Amino acid sequence: MTFYQLAFRYLKRKKAKAILLFFVLLLVSSMILSTNMILRATKDSKVAIQEKAKSKIVLEIAKEENKITQQEVEEILNLEEVSEVNCQDKGQAFPNNFYPVTTNDSMEENNQKIALLSYDDLKNDSAFYEGQYRLVSGEYIAKDKRGAVINSLLADSNGLELGDDIKIENAEGKIISLKIVGLFLAGSERKQTEKMNSADRIENQIFVDNESYSQFLGNTGYYKVSVYCKNPEQLSMMEEQLRSVLSEKVSFTSSDTLYRQMALPLEQITRVANLMLVLTLITGIVIVSLLLCMWMRTRQKEAAIFTSIGKSKYSIFLQVFLESFLVFMVSVIGACGLGSLMAGFLQKALTHSETTEISLNVFLQGKDIGSLMILGSFIVLAAVVVSLFPILKANPRDTLSRMEG
Repeated sequence: MTFYQLAFRYLKRKKAKAILLFFVLLLVSSMILSTNMILRATKDSKVAIQEKAKSKIVLEIAKEENKITQQEVEEILNLEEVSEVNCQDKGQAFPNNFYPVTTNDSMEENNQKIALLSYDDLKNDSAFYEGQYRLVSGEYIAKDKRGAVINSLLADSNGLELGDDIKIENAEGKIISLKIVGLFLAGSERKQTEKMNSADRIENQIFVDNESYSQFLGNTGYYKVSVYCKNPEQLSMMEEQLRSVLSEKVSFTSSDTLYRQMALPLEQITRVANLMLVLTLITGIVIVSLLLCMWMRTRQKEAAIFTSIGKSKYSIFLQVFLESFLVFMVSVIGACGLGSLMAGFLQKALTHSETTEISLNVFLQGKDIGSLMILGSFIVLAAVVVSLFPILKANPRDTLSRMEG
């Protein structure tokens, strides 16, 4: 009779023992599955946080003549850990078909100019992102959205609206037309001094896209570049790579505080879940081993007889392992049912005090069941080895003589 036939017959004959082992393994399997679901959920949430937090390194030139060139920007984009960049530049221009807002009577050139600020993406890395300015209507400038965002008070004083074209002129007399795509307010316009030149006033700040800015003033480079990191954990490595590209011509400012704040609760949950998993594995091995050891005492004679009639120790091991593994497989089915029911409870318990915008999404997945199968099989294998080792090591003749005596 084969080892698997013997295993099935033994389980059928010893139903009470099989049921007891089932409940022990069900408890262990449920604990493993729950911690696996939590660990997988925290890992998925951490990936979402990495995308949401937008950790970055801000590069700013030390000298006006050492601007970051377009070629250097291309080199930065080719770095492995870089996801995107937001290039910025600033300059001044003369209004052509509108007038700047000013309360200063000076006829100086600076009181006749407007400030021109260029971005790849105005929504990020600007006064809008920091909350100092707010968009009251229209859209932000982006890589796929060209045009100008102007102050609402400048628009009112010149009778301008969204969709209108404004013209600006540089010192060489070159004129460029820009479509108004957004209007903004800072809230502090009225607090500025009357003696302030027009080029320094908030009302006269005009935000444009980098392509339009380059056409107007030429591609002279950028005074500031925000470099976003794919993985915030690799921010230091990315900084080293950036230093190799730009040498010492820029200052480096890392910005990953938001990621650290958002990731901290998840790291705490991960540490607790890993500790629970380790304790569950150790406890499972100990309890299942003790249970099998007690049962193996009554099977010493059976093992000795099998060995005496020519059955290999490997065949006996496979029989005992299959018995426990079959019970474990049934417990996995029960644990999956319990896991599905517990998922909602675990999510509420873990996110009850969540203060970040990222929440855990705890639910049962195939990879959780796969992890349970691997870890549960390890527990069963370790317990069977521990309980069966003394029996298989003993001499069958000595075992039979002792039991007959």
